[in-house]
Amino acid sequence: MMRLLVSLFALFLIAPVSMADDGSPSPFNQDYSAMAVVDDALAEALAEEKNLLLVFGANWCHDSRGLAGHFQDPELAATLEAHYVTRFIDVGWRDQNHDVIRRFGVAALYATPMVMIIDPADETLLNRETRGDWGSAASRPVEQARTYFARWAGDVPRAGGVIESSLIYQAMLIEIDLFEDEEGDRLAAAYIDIGTWQALPETDRPGDFMTLADEVDDWRRALPRQITEQRSAAYSLVVQALAAIAGETPISADTVAELDRLDPDLHLVFQPHQSERW
Repeated sequence: MMRLLVSLFALFLIAPVSMADDGSPSPFNQDYSAMAVVDDALAEALAEEKNLLLVFGANWCHDSRGLAGHFQDPELAATLEAHYVTRFIDVGWRDQNHDVIRRFGVAALYATPMVMIIDPADETLLNRETRGDWGSAASRPVEQARTYFARWAGDVPRAGGVIESSLIYQAMLIEIDLFEDEEGDRLAAAYIDIGTWQALPETDRPGDFMTLADEVDDWRRALPRQITEQRSAAYSLVVQALAAIAGETPISADTVAELDRLDPDLHLVFQPHQSERW
């Protein structure tokens, strides 16, 4: 029991934890320099041979508090204590601490909470593709959180299979990442504008403030869906091209090498967000 209490204390060491009206913990605040906290946490994780776990959220967010509540589960708390150095980073109205998010190769968050699992040795973001999976944390059973964080606690393979070894496929993924970065930069700028206007008296806000806020809300939901669709499309295009080369024979490393040598133009269609403001 004493070890569990120590574990729970360690999770909330950085931020004083208040409790929301629903009884869930509220560990997010802006009373410290987030980047300095991250620097110290990286050093601690490296020294203890653990991963760094950053949870980006806000106390106003039901799901951010919901994930923090899951972290109090004894089994999950033990996993976190054994394998992670955990810090909670307040994002305000999604308009704060963008420098921390960008440090690990992400232009903007789409929903709160966003979870980053980082290898402290080289600051590699390990769970890039699933970092936004906990945006509905409050409605997800704690068993799913136990499974997720236990999986990432181990040595997660970074290499893929024969399809993923294709240079053509990897180039398409880079193209998708660049598109996401560009759109993320625009979205982050929109968050800052919305956050600034929201802090103003209602009479000082733009006349179309609510329309703009709704636009940004729709945008942040649509962008991750488009990225997922693009990744799926890239994979399908490469598989189809490989199948055309292989014919009746199984796809192999030689098939991939031939595809990369031919360097076909496998075209992805990107749809940047259309906005009169951003």
